[in-house]
Amino acid sequence: GDFGGFGFGGFGGLDDIFGEFFGFGTRTQARQGPHRGSDLRYDMAISFEEAVFGSDKEIEVTRLETCLTCQGSGAEPGTTPSRCPECQGTGQVRQARQSIFGAFVNVTTCPRCQGRGEVVVTPCSTCHGDQRVERPRKLMVDIPPGVDDGMRIRLSGEGEAGLYGGPAGNLYVILHVEPHPYFHRRDHDILLNLNITIVQAALGDEITVPTLEGEEKLSIPAGTQTGAVFRVKGAGVPNLRRSGRGDEIVIVNVAVPTHLNEEQKQLLVELGKTLGSEVIPQGGKGFFERLREALGL
Repeated sequence: GDFGGFGFGGFGGLDDIFGEFFGFGTRTQARQGPHRGSDLRYDMAISFEEAVFGSDKEIEVTRLETCLTCQGSGAEPGTTPSRCPECQGTGQVRQARQSIFGAFVNVTTCPRCQGRGEVVVTPCSTCHGDQRVERPRKLMVDIPPGVDDGMRIRLSGEGEAGLYGGPAGNLYVILHVEPHPYFHRRDHDILLNLNITIVQAALGDEITVPTLEGEEKLSIPAGTQTGAVFRVKGAGVPNLRRSGRGDEIVIVNVAVPTHLNEEQKQLLVELGKTLGSEVIPQGGKGFFERLREALGL
C-alpha cells in the first residue's frame, strides 16, 4: 500500500511519536474553513444518432443544496449560532496529559462543534441544522456531435452545495450509447455490412445504401467479390475536437441463394456448364487483409 511520507502503515509517523512524549506535533487549524461540495454522477443513455449528431437533453438530479430558509447557517431565522462553550470558539480542545517525560498538551478538533467554533442553539426548522436540504433539480445537458460510449460531460458547479462558504461540486454525466440495428462505429467511421446477390456481384449494379442522413447511391462493379470494401465519403461521425467527418465503410457480402425454384436451378446448371468445375487455389490478399487496408489498420 501507499504509506506516504515517513508514515508506517497504522502508525502516525515520527511527528505523532514526538508529540506523544514531548507535547508537540501536528496541530489542526483553529476553525474549520470552507468545504467543497461532493461531485455527483449521472448515467445517461443516448441513441446512436444522438451520439453522432449531438443533442440537448433534460435530466433531473436530486442533490444537496444550501438551505434557503437559513441561508446555510443551520440556525433558525432570527437566531444566530453561539460560540461553542467547549472550545470557546477556537475549534480545538486541549487536554493536558502526564507521561514519564513530563506533562504535555494534546490538541484535537472540538467534538461538539466539529471545528467550527460555533454551535447552533436553535436549529433551522427546514434543514434541522444540517445547512443543506435535498432538492430535485432539472438541468439541460448539451451533448456535442461525435461523442462516444463511456465519455463524460462535466457540468461545473452542478454537484452538491459546499459547506461554510465552500464551492459546489461538479456533476459528471456518463454517456452510454445504445447499439444501432445495423450500423457499427470504429473511431470516426461507420461500418455497414451489406448483402448483394450473385447476379449483382457478377454483372455489377447501382444500389442504394442507407446512411445516417438518408440513402446514397453506390456503384458495384462487375466481378465484385465477398469482402469488397466501398466508402461513402463524409457519411461517418463528426470529429469531436476538430472539423471534418469520417466515412461510411460498406463491406459487401455476396449472398448465395439457399432456396431456388426449378427454373433458377436449371439456369445455374446451364451457367455452370460454361464456367467449368476446376478448383483453382487463389493467391494474393485475403478478405481480412483487404479489410484492414480499407480501415487503415
